Amino acid sequence: MGSQELLEHLRVRACSRQWLGVVRAMGQEFSAELSDDELRALFGRIGRRFADNHSLGDCLTLQDVERAANDLWDRVEWGSCRFGEYPDRVEIEHLAPPINVALDLAPWADGFLQGVYQSWFQQSGMLSGLAVRTCTPRSEDVRCFVLSRVF
Repeated sequence: MGSQELLEHLRVRACSRQWLGVVRAMGQEFSAELSDDELRALFGRIGRRFADNHSLGDCLTLQDVERAANDLWDRVEWGSCRFGEYPDRVEIEHLAPPINVALDLAPWADGFLQGVYQSWFQQSGMLSGLAVRTCTPRSEDVRCFVLSRVF
């Protein structure tokens, strides 16, 4: 098995086979009824609800948030994240999220992780005027977000 075949095999296995068909069918049904913007908003709300149900606990630093998020992602087998801190933003990379595999890289699927990270940063005391936005993904296996000031 070549490296590309191995990567594709791992992608397919990222979402449990018992749920893959169900999640894809739901995504297709949602897509038939809602616009991409409506779906992104819906998945953002679902992500915020997930974060509310899976609190990271007390996090005093960005490193605490990253560590707690990765502990949770590991427990639920949802890949991992890396944060990069810059003077004007925090870049968030999420590696190997199964939702993107399950929903065939639907453009609105990143709304879920956007909502999760937005809620977790708010729970950690994020200042008002900051928001998590979706960025162009590095690849289908690396989803990108940025926490920055909203203008």
